[in-house]
Amino acid sequence: MPAINMTKIYSNKYYKGNWVAMIDYETKPKVVAYAKTLHMVLKKAREKGFDMPLVTQIPKKVLPIIGPFTHLA
Repeated sequence: MPAINMTKIYSNKYYKGNWVAMIDYETKPKVVAYAKTLHMVLKKAREKGFDMPLVTQIPKKVLPIIGPFTHLA
């Protein structure tokens, strides 16, 4: 499966620090709802007719990962 480009979602100021519900995440992710809590984002998605969206929390600030991970080998 190819990598999913989440750049537009992670850079959207309204989604930062919130939970987002998405559809079509394997091809072109589309946010159908967002809210401060998991419960609220699922409720909003269901109200729009999306019973099984992919849900994730977008961090307030994206930090780079630096350093080798030799201990995982």
